[in-house]
Amino acid sequence: MLTPALLLSLTLAQSTPASDAVLEYSAPLAEAGAPAPEDFEFTAFTAGQQVYLGVDEANLRASAAADAGVVKTLMLGTPVRVLKAGTRARVGEYVNTWYQVAVVDAKAAPGSAPVSGWVFGNTLTPFRFEADLDGDGEMEVATVVMSNEFKARVRVLEPNVKPPRRVSSVDVAVASTNYGSGQGGPVKVTLVPAKQAGVTLLQLDSTPERCGDYVTSYVSYTGSNGKPGVLGKAKLALELGGLMDPPNMSSFEVSFQPAAKRALVVRTSEEEAEEEGEPRKVTEREVYQWKDGVFAQAKPVAKP
Repeated sequence: MLTPALLLSLTLAQSTPASDAVLEYSAPLAEAGAPAPEDFEFTAFTAGQQVYLGVDEANLRASAAADAGVVKTLMLGTPVRVLKAGTRARVGEYVNTWYQVAVVDAKAAPGSAPVSGWVFGNTLTPFRFEADLDGDGEMEVATVVMSNEFKARVRVLEPNVKPPRRVSSVDVAVASTNYGSGQGGPVKVTLVPAKQAGVTLLQLDSTPERCGDYVTSYVSYTGSNGKPGVLGKAKLALELGGLMDPPNMSSFEVSFQPAAKRALVVRTSEEEAEEEGEPRKVTEREVYQWKDGVFAQAKPVAKP
């Protein structure tokens, strides 16, 4: 018989981010020093929304202050429900909002009040994935937050490895919200299953709503050699960039051959026509072979 706590636990494990979920952290380039706090743009979470702790660990505090008393220490992947948003502040190298949250605890006694407190917004994320990322038969937990260097930071937790060394991370570039005059931007994250790509991947799409560049990246987690309870390594497996700046455009399409563990990339570029001629359009095909956690571009076969 499934108890309410077990049902909730299964729901959390199987939950996937909303299709419109996005994480953003950006600011304009400053001529000197850091941008002013009011110039930062970042994802705002709303009351009632469930999000997750996206960093190795963070303190749940009694009030909205970095030196407030610690209510509880939360671990990576912990689900919390937003109660209300506080004020914008600068904490360390980050600018974000304080949030009052309630910890979603599947093991809590029925009818008991949830543990609540305050956490800073840079530690929270709408992206949490639970999957066997390295093929060792055990489920890992992956999250994505934005770093203080305006990159997307992917973390992978091995729950059965003892702390402190049970998290591997890698930073991934994002396209700037302000093309040519800013740093940081938005990212959406999806899970690519092994049956589609030959290996399980996290796909990060950074496509700002403006003309300019955009980026798609794939992150892998390997290195345990199929041995459970061993910390692997998160890697940037493949990064592709495009441009939407009419009349100049560059796009790409990715498909996978899962049995061969290959990625096929078709790139199409268009350049402004000279005088009144047709735009110049070029299509190129590239093959990437999986090896040691990354897709390396295969050399074209020499023609006889």
